Amino acid sequence: MEEKEVHITARVPRTLKELMKKFVALDSHMNESDLIRDSIRQKIQHDAPQLYNQLFDPKTEAVSNGAKAKEG
Repeated sequence: MEEKEVHITARVPRTLKELMKKFVALDSHMNESDLIRDSIRQKIQHDAPQLYNQLFDPKTEAVSNGAKAKEG
């Protein structure tokens, strides 16, 4: 059975970490991990909306996966 969640490790400057803590305290995010997940979603939605839309349209994902399988 494949896990639904995975861990990602990233190094950031201490100043960015402190800024994240302050932002979480002011914002509606539960914690820093929630902020990071939301930030990644927003980045993908902005820069690659076709990929983001695959989250909500299973047919699009199936077509994309099928196309990749045929190419490979």
